[in-house]
Amino acid sequence: MKKYIYSALMLLGLVACDNGADYGDAIFLTGTLSSQNIRFLVDGESSQAITVSSTAKATEDVKISITVDPSKIDEYNAQTGRNSELPPSGSFSLSGSEVTIKAGTAQSDQLVVKADGDKLKEGVAYCIPVTITSVSGGGLDILESSRTAYLLLTKVIDVKAAYLARTGGFNVYGFKDTKDKDGNIIQESPVRSMSQMTLEMKVKPISFPNSPRSANGISSLVGLEENFLFRFGDGAGNPCNKLQLAKASIGTAFHPDQKDHYEAWAENEFPTNQWLHFAAVYDGSWLRVYLDGEQIQAVETKGGTINLSMAYDGHSWDDCFAIGRSAGNARFFDGCVSECRVWNVARSQAELQDGICYVDPSSAGLVAYWRFNGEVQDGGVVRDETGHGYDATIFGTVQWVDHQKCPF
Repeated sequence: MKKYIYSALMLLGLVACDNGADYGDAIFLTGTLSSQNIRFLVDGESSQAITVSSTAKATEDVKISITVDPSKIDEYNAQTGRNSELPPSGSFSLSGSEVTIKAGTAQSDQLVVKADGDKLKEGVAYCIPVTITSVSGGGLDILESSRTAYLLLTKVIDVKAAYLARTGGFNVYGFKDTKDKDGNIIQESPVRSMSQMTLEMKVKPISFPNSPRSANGISSLVGLEENFLFRFGDGAGNPCNKLQLAKASIGTAFHPDQKDHYEAWAENEFPTNQWLHFAAVYDGSWLRVYLDGEQIQAVETKGGTINLSMAYDGHSWDDCFAIGRSAGNARFFDGCVSECRVWNVARSQAELQDGICYVDPSSAGLVAYWRFNGEVQDGGVVRDETGHGYDATIFGTVQWVDHQKCPF
């Protein structure tokens, strides 16, 4: 509580200095000083407490009226680039409309927002704007920047996932160019020359190899060797449990000598048995890497296009976009994979955050989408949910595990 009071006083002091006025003490929705966004995971019937804080202890009882204000959603979407909507009628409730900061205290009693996950849809970005409408007693103002909190509801879903266990993975043969018998391209891959791109996936490592100074220490996740690949470890001595985007090749030609190469590392090493979401976003100039919806690196590139159709020329194998392996049949991953997607647009941070667990398969710019939810078609393929036909073909042995919760 002390850190909230101190931060609010500092903020009010800065405003007073800028305007030559003293605005005095104020109230604010607790937890909104650094961000008005409050994440609300809804797993079945769930609740979220709302309180109001003051920058100083109240000298008398202070009564604060609070309400849900749907009119603020359009403004919020315009400011954030999101496409949020109010949850459907009957799916949520507010336990009251007033809280009180008792004399001698600096925080109110609680209002409780309840939500029913069974009445929410997967993949929809829900938002409940909760706002202070009035204050009575104590001579306190309302800190305008923290008058409203945006509860961002995420429906927790229970799905299957593919478990690879270093015994298999997936190949996306449809991403390769179609060639005639003489090797001439007769139909170019949809991912051969991408001026913008987003590649994202969820993974849960089960174990990591213990050989950081050899290729056997690499656990490949998704992409193409020496072209554009997410992996753990690099075989050069770095920890086997550090996430890397290796050789993101961007340029005007396919051959690696005519491209520029970029790398990005996550700062921390990763534990096992925890889900994480990673993404690479290229907008034609900047390459950004995200971890669990937060940007961890941004690199300004020289521009050009990205080719995800095959590993670069010069190797002995004719490789394709793959999940769970690279460098031919090697560098396997021991862990679960889910929600892998390739886009031909640069997704925003808000879109990445809202879509960690699911996106609408008909979303604009979505080239291919593999959920890995245990549905296997004839021929051992996992369907591309977009309907574009870029199915992922199983190689080796893949297992399916139940009851994987997202976003946990």
